[in-house]
Amino acid sequence: MAEPTSTGPRRLVISANVLVQIFAILALVVVANWLVNRHYIRLDWTKSGYYKISDKTQQALGALTEPVKIIVYLQPSAESDLEEKIFQDVRHLLTEFKFYGQDKLQIEYVDPDRDLARAKQVVEEYKFDVREPALVIFAHGSRNKYVSKDEMVEMEGGTEYGAPPRIKAFKAEGTFLSAIQTVTEGEPPTIYFLTGHGERDPESFDQRTGYSTLATYIKRDNLKVAKWNWQEQQALPTNANAIIIAGPHKKFSTGEQAALDQYLKNRGRVLVMLDPKTESGLETFLKKWGVQADDDLVIRKVRTPLGEFPDANAIATTYARHPVTAKLTDINTEFPYCRSVRQSKTTSGSADQPRVTELATAPAAFWGETDTDNEHPAFNPTRDIAGPLSLAAAVETGQPRGANVDLGETRMIVVGTASFVDNSALTAGNLDFFMSGLNWLLKREQLLAVGPKVPEEFRLDISPTELKAVYALTILGLPLLIGIIGLTVWLRRRN
Repeated sequence: MAEPTSTGPRRLVISANVLVQIFAILALVVVANWLVNRHYIRLDWTKSGYYKISDKTQQALGALTEPVKIIVYLQPSAESDLEEKIFQDVRHLLTEFKFYGQDKLQIEYVDPDRDLARAKQVVEEYKFDVREPALVIFAHGSRNKYVSKDEMVEMEGGTEYGAPPRIKAFKAEGTFLSAIQTVTEGEPPTIYFLTGHGERDPESFDQRTGYSTLATYIKRDNLKVAKWNWQEQQALPTNANAIIIAGPHKKFSTGEQAALDQYLKNRGRVLVMLDPKTESGLETFLKKWGVQADDDLVIRKVRTPLGEFPDANAIATTYARHPVTAKLTDINTEFPYCRSVRQSKTTSGSADQPRVTELATAPAAFWGETDTDNEHPAFNPTRDIAGPLSLAAAVETGQPRGANVDLGETRMIVVGTASFVDNSALTAGNLDFFMSGLNWLLKREQLLAVGPKVPEEFRLDISPTELKAVYALTILGLPLLIGIIGLTVWLRRRN
């Protein structure tokens, strides 16, 4: 007779083995999660890299040494797909910023509709216009800067008879990085607007000649704006980081031109905007620096149902490879009532001669009309200047050709009109061009490198016949197929 086997110890061993396996699996899961949480790869699977921030931004955020507070005064909207898209894009972008900025970035989301008390605190603390419904505020110490929705996205459409508005470009990465670096940098640079020659006034609210809106944007970039009457002071300011000469209508004296020339030779930074049909005296001075400011008016003929009419609103569609225009890809800038500005043909041939870059060019349909008083202009090949025409130029010296030495840079930008940034003409493209130019003059290259992101769109174009086929397949075909399968199974089981 066989002895009965004892199952108690065996069951105990099996149970212990199962427990050990369970604990081992749990330990592996915990270790795997710990490793994944600290060692992982982040990928952007979009074709254009829409959610990936640039290497320049990653380096700048990783190099932060002071904390920056970011307040998103922007709420999601279930009623507007466009507003929801903007909010989600901002959230995704700030998530990327937080990843590279780590504990140096403190991000807070404030919904003015749901948290009225906190929204009121934010408005009182940072003193911005409550009529601005969407803002992102950047603060560090006593400095702060806010970025509006118009600075985050560029819209198109939405006209009375056109398509609904859509996002043409998402510019928030560049503006957010600019805001962070603006509030964390040291003493703000000082920008002087020269006066005394009929120049534009940065304090004027006049729609046609005032620069008050532009001055507001300059101050938002942590820059000081001041006026300087040269004839009253009898000298140029000694603490100027850059000087702006905006549309003078009175001629500069020989002594003033010599002083401006010496200022530039001493690593000065100047932005010159010259209107057509005016003789400022700076034309000869600019030619010494390699820039030709033509005595013309850039125009084209436009056809309307009533006939052909001259159009003096020059549009730049082509840009040089230059830091000033790096962010203007596929963005038009408007230069109303503009003269052509190009590289001078006369060069000294010296090793340290100025390097001139023609920044923005109008299409070939525009020409330089030299008879600016003619009410019915027409292109005259013997007198006028044929297109395409350069509308702005950048000048730079400092590193002699063939020499690996930097003697200190002189920088200047010349634009053929002062009207392109007045209170009535300050479009998004014009503002980007001006601020990029000003930041280049100030050697704030870190604010120039990040361009806008263009949202990807996928469209499926099908004919009405194909649409009917799709409808029949989904509404009738799929239910019919399921019914046939069910009937077949039922018949097989019955047999």
